[in-house]
Amino acid sequence: MDTRQHTQDAEDTTTHDTARRILNLLFILNSSSTPLTTEQIVSDSDLGYGSLNRASDLKKFKRDREKLAERGIHIIEIRAAGAQQTEESSWTIDRRSTYAAAGALSRADAEVLLRAVDECLAREDTPFRHGLLSIRHKLEGLGGMTAEPSPLDSEATAQENPAAEALWSAFVLKRKIRFSYLDAKGQESKRTVAVWGVFMQDGHSYFVGLDEQSGGVRTFRDDRIVRAWRPTGRYEVPAWFDIGNYLFLPFDLAAGMAQPVEFSLRRDLSQPEVEALIHGRGELERATDGSWRWRVKARDLDAAASFALAHSAMGMRPVAPNRLVTAWKTLIGKVVEAHG
Repeated sequence: MDTRQHTQDAEDTTTHDTARRILNLLFILNSSSTPLTTEQIVSDSDLGYGSLNRASDLKKFKRDREKLAERGIHIIEIRAAGAQQTEESSWTIDRRSTYAAAGALSRADAEVLLRAVDECLAREDTPFRHGLLSIRHKLEGLGGMTAEPSPLDSEATAQENPAAEALWSAFVLKRKIRFSYLDAKGQESKRTVAVWGVFMQDGHSYFVGLDEQSGGVRTFRDDRIVRAWRPTGRYEVPAWFDIGNYLFLPFDLAAGMAQPVEFSLRRDLSQPEVEALIHGRGELERATDGSWRWRVKARDLDAAASFALAHSAMGMRPVAPNRLVTAWKTLIGKVVEAHG
């Protein structure tokens, strides 16, 4: 090979690696819910650092920050009050100096969009609630708007999580995404997931998709996503996938082992009516008297009894176990007592 060509190829590779590393750095800092420490950055091979030469990685990180600053993206160092120079720093994007104030949208346009967003938000169960709240929060700052404070504003602020926003973007683009996730015990792990669907429940967005680490379909809650890396690799959602099969029911969310429970429902209900209630969960069949019987597993028997009482208009009654029937009768007694 020609020496000049070899040199050019090496320079092209170095330029490509640098560009990819800078892009990865920008993405993870922008999507992280907390500042990242120097160690978290320079030891991360997924970002393009993590070599055996720490000093070299530190120099790369410094040069990458300078390159981003040249393009108007400022990364600032954060130190705890009273910290020594030898103590580790954390890093985040200086959003005030990096992102210019938006002014491309007129006030009239912003108000029209706000009304459209609010119509969608009127539905508590919309799976896009998280994204719409974020859009609404930003719209109110456009066009010199000074809208009256809304309960939705505080909800939007509470739900803003850059890492979760990254998963939304990956889902829309149909790109796999790697992220750090805290489980219910507070243990952090890295996951690479092709997000197949999203649903909303009890103020949280849940991302459902194929998890490469476990090899199975898993569900991840928005507020437990700590940070995300740049999405890579396209995928297609399988034709057989149905988000309805992964929705939670009120009695799913509790500690401890799940146990079998059984409910009956009115015989005159159609199958689509019953399936709309049970979300395809458990086993459904007709009893000898023509009524529906639904067998499913529950972690919280009190919540299962409340679920039955909430759907009593459909003739929903607990059948087994006895503890579930007792909990249901206790609830009925409390309702009767409360209403005289």
